[in-house]
Amino acid sequence: MKSSKLRARSNIRVLFSIMFAGLLLTGGIMGCALVKLPNVPLKVTGARPDRDVLAALPGDAAILAASDWTQRRRPYLQDMFARNVYGRPPAFGAARVVERRTTAPSAFDKTGKVEELIIALGEAPGSPRFHLALVTPLGTAGPRPVIIMQNFCGNRAALHGLPNLAAPHSPVPSMCTNPIAQPLLQLVFGRDINAPPFEKILRRGYAVAIFHAGDVVADAPGNARAQLAALDPGGAPAEAPGAIGAWAALYSRVIDLLIAEPALAREGMIVWGHSRNGKAALLAAANDQRVNAVIALQPGTAGASLQKNGKGETIAQLTGTYPHWLAPAYANYAGREDELPVDQHMLVALAAPRPVLIGVARRDSWSDPEGSFLAAQGASPVYRLLGGKGLVQDNMKDLNLEGELAFWMRGGLHGVHRSDWRVSLDFLDRWFMAGNEPGNERSGQIRG
Repeated sequence: MKSSKLRARSNIRVLFSIMFAGLLLTGGIMGCALVKLPNVPLKVTGARPDRDVLAALPGDAAILAASDWTQRRRPYLQDMFARNVYGRPPAFGAARVVERRTTAPSAFDKTGKVEELIIALGEAPGSPRFHLALVTPLGTAGPRPVIIMQNFCGNRAALHGLPNLAAPHSPVPSMCTNPIAQPLLQLVFGRDINAPPFEKILRRGYAVAIFHAGDVVADAPGNARAQLAALDPGGAPAEAPGAIGAWAALYSRVIDLLIAEPALAREGMIVWGHSRNGKAALLAAANDQRVNAVIALQPGTAGASLQKNGKGETIAQLTGTYPHWLAPAYANYAGREDELPVDQHMLVALAAPRPVLIGVARRDSWSDPEGSFLAAQGASPVYRLLGGKGLVQDNMKDLNLEGELAFWMRGGLHGVHRSDWRVSLDFLDRWFMAGNEPGNERSGQIRG
């Protein structure tokens, strides 16, 4: 009996040791999810943005008409974000398809066809390349809207190990391949953190274009700096592109190719991103008018959250952990957030009048849900100026999909869960599908 108890205790110790090792192997991103666990208050107490997005700004007069916004304020803000936050977009060469092949003519319970495209950025030898997996629904008529998304672990992981998919050009993070870390990763971040629910998406009538941006600019400081320097030789050091800016530009290079696809709707280019990819998705929409809608889940600091409200991740914490993400100039505002000439409600406003869903989680105070809600409120005047509604919900709790801006809060931590996808698709259905009621998993007719 005593021996059995000792063995049981030993097994428990081994199990906890393995779990702890797995946590360590997942790296800093796991730590971001586990800090500040208490629920955030639902009552909004923070200050609204300190600068009205339509008011006079240094060097630019007040905005009084829609033409003022499109002709003056939009390029002004794009320039200010490039100078102070994201850096100048990298000089990628023209996107071209080097190779294209069908890897699965019928996948995901016979709901979609999977093709793999190898894309080169430019004609020069050694130009960056990456793999794009294009998944289109079977049995649906007409061009389909497409959800363009970046993944964390490469296409093989994202497409559930479908055969014949090429390995990433660059190594994926160890948390993606470590068998101990994987169940813990999904336990903390949700079952859909690595792979979207393809079958549900396809049955709703959407195509998916998915790729690993780390093939071009890795999410690692040393590798990223070298790759970014190669993309921007001779540029202004303070405004050198960060990885977020490069990943945002990759959304646009993918759109360059997808708008020529007969099976896809030219007016149905949707960018989707979670966490750092959510930051990139918002920036892509700010800089590229061909983006027709944005889903940004928990994009946090330098994403949708106000940077001057003193909550969530600070600039010092963000640039200290991820020094390669943003322009060198951005780090200079650490502890001096009030001196930033822009804030994130202005980035959200640059997507107007296009639909934007901002998703947060109740226990993810690191990403500052309140700051994202205040940013959506601060962007709404631009939507109204351009003939839309903007954000129509008056609190963080009660989801309202009637406006072009929507704010979704679920329970839990930083991650991607099935409920995030349900709300994302319900929101998109309002703008891209006719005859698709929210929650109805059937293919509707695309709106004209």
